[in-house]
Amino acid sequence: MKKTLLSILALTTLSTAGASEKIGAYLLGVQYERDTNATDSVRFGLGLPLAGFFDGGGAVALSGDVSYLRHTAAETETVQPYYGAGLGLSAVLATGSGASVGGVGLYPNVLAGANFNVTDQVSLFAEGSVGPVVAFAYATDGQNSASGADVGLGYNVRLGVNYKFR
Repeated sequence: MKKTLLSILALTTLSTAGASEKIGAYLLGVQYERDTNATDSVRFGLGLPLAGFFDGGGAVALSGDVSYLRHTAAETETVQPYYGAGLGLSAVLATGSGASVGGVGLYPNVLAGANFNVTDQVSLFAEGSVGPVVAFAYATDGQNSASGADVGLGYNVRLGVNYKFR
């Protein structure tokens, strides 16, 4: 997954010389956004790794996403609405007292949001997304094991700040 994201990032960097670039932070994550033309951009997000340790075990969770955004107003406007589509991937692993549980989730989604320009380089943003969540899980206690899959409806809200550095 990491190699795939880095490869896509490298190709995007090579193919859009001179495009605007932003880095940002949102609750529990960071993101990188690069314009592909005057109205469109590609965004890569990485959820901050979460880890927890407790008596006899621990847990770790990772997440990431790739999104295509279409802006409906010029970047110079005070409010710049956008819409798009994305694909999120998350994973969790927990272990304790001889038992282990792991899971992976896919989140294809549609999204809408807005950038609120504070200065030429700094903007705040708010975004909502909705789509199906496909989850796969596996559990074992050393003697018995079980696995399963489920599909449900997911939603997400992303609030944060961007810094335009080019």
